[in-house]
Amino acid sequence: MPSESNQRKRVVSGMRSTGKLHLGNYVGALQNWVGMQDLYECFFFVADWHALTTDYADTSRIKQNSVEVLLDWLAAGLDPERCTMFIQSHVPQHAELHLLFSMITPLGWLERVPTYKEQRENIAEKDLSTYGFLGYPVLQAADILMYKGDFVPVGADQVAHVELTREIARRFNALYPLGKESIVDKHSSQLTEQERDLLRQRGREIPSDASIVLHIGEPHPKYGRIYVFPEPQPLLTPAPKLPGTDGRKMSKSYGNTIMLADPEPVVREKMRTMVNDPARAHRSDPGDPDRCPVGDLHKVFSAPQTLSQVFVGCTTASISCTECKSWAADALVALLTPMQERRRSYDDDPGETLRRLKNSSAGAQEIAEKTMHEVREAMQLLQGYEISLPQIGRARVTEDTRLYGPSKWWDVDFESFFDSICNLWVESLPLNVVLKPGDGSRRYFTESNKRVGVAATREVMDDQLIFKPLDRHNDVLVLLGFQKSCEISRFVLPQKVLQPNWKKFEREQRKDSKKKGELVRLNVRRGAADFFLEIPGDLPLPLTQFESNYQPFL
Repeated sequence: MPSESNQRKRVVSGMRSTGKLHLGNYVGALQNWVGMQDLYECFFFVADWHALTTDYADTSRIKQNSVEVLLDWLAAGLDPERCTMFIQSHVPQHAELHLLFSMITPLGWLERVPTYKEQRENIAEKDLSTYGFLGYPVLQAADILMYKGDFVPVGADQVAHVELTREIARRFNALYPLGKESIVDKHSSQLTEQERDLLRQRGREIPSDASIVLHIGEPHPKYGRIYVFPEPQPLLTPAPKLPGTDGRKMSKSYGNTIMLADPEPVVREKMRTMVNDPARAHRSDPGDPDRCPVGDLHKVFSAPQTLSQVFVGCTTASISCTECKSWAADALVALLTPMQERRRSYDDDPGETLRRLKNSSAGAQEIAEKTMHEVREAMQLLQGYEISLPQIGRARVTEDTRLYGPSKWWDVDFESFFDSICNLWVESLPLNVVLKPGDGSRRYFTESNKRVGVAATREVMDDQLIFKPLDRHNDVLVLLGFQKSCEISRFVLPQKVLQPNWKKFEREQRKDSKKKGELVRLNVRRGAADFFLEIPGDLPLPLTQFESNYQPFL
């Protein structure tokens, strides 16, 4: 099924945070990503959580490794203005979706993934008998489906992972559809566009001249679709096997890499010592470029004219292996030098680099939260601050760092975000409670026209909140207390509790001209086991006493 974008198909892919990249990473993925930026809507992420699946015992380098990967991406030509680039752990919704997927993914699906046993055998020096390693494909599915990608660029060895992602999407959609289904049986020529989209989403071919039975139902009133997730397709990309300096596949674990950041002298020295065709034991022995690791590098990086000279010179022994390796080094230096110059420019202005990446990461987080909103709705889970209020009393929720920023919200001007906090509270009410804004953002009305006033304050001293409600003409008063401990305490009170004291306060105002225009102060103080409401001229009242006998929103 097409992505939400009306213009371009969406591509999602990631790369583990293993530090600076080598030529194998460039040829295997990065080069293709750079070419995709203007063809697709691209989401590329540094998978630092994935790195923990094998490197959990030593995390000292993961943060720096993530930065190194991003710098190599920028140097290679990825542009945060043309694609979305971010670090996986900076979008916490990935962890939430991974958790939910892990609840529905059968164990047998994970154990049959081809790379599971293969990697356990190849990385025998590490203890990989962990859930994180076994559940790697589930986190990968969450990464892909979070952005509802149409395609996942992979090599042939990764197709099984994409198929598992498709199976998880199908299972989730079957368990938690956004709309009810009914059976439709009609000729294929009579299918509506919505029905055709559903078939494409399920990966089914649409017959041209046959009757077809499918499940279809009323579209969701908000999202339009019946299911949350599309089923992404693998996008097979050309990725030739790149030999390392010892002739084996280029890999950091083999110590045979040529890094994208290697300066020219290092590149030439590595090429000088690279293994070549064993048939050329002597200078006069003819060779075969198709059997030579250096010949494989020429096929990937050298110009056609150079490649022709290599083939003729090697097979006729008219050139030496040293000369052949020098030509390969020339091609590599020509490729790497512009990248290294771009990387230096990013190193020279790290602030601007981080700003661009931060903006890109924010875009990913916004889309991820939209997806998770649909996921929670389909699964009938709570939505962020959507906490079912008791009939009366208090509720406390932990700070949402997406709204305030970690430990920064206390520094902003309080009045400037009061309205957004009130609206946030209104949106967090249970679904059967509907409030309509009244005159001004601090008063709302229920469907039965009960007046709901909202007052908010910051903590002025330890364990004490001081409120100044605007007026007393409300049926319900909601007090929102924002504490330095990054907690929000919410108290819901019947106005009749305050009426006698409010009237007394107004009488005193009329007698004392100095008090005219003042607002009544309500103190909420934390006790050993409860919160107490301190009303001027009255004894402190434990807030729990109202929990059982008042229904403010009915």
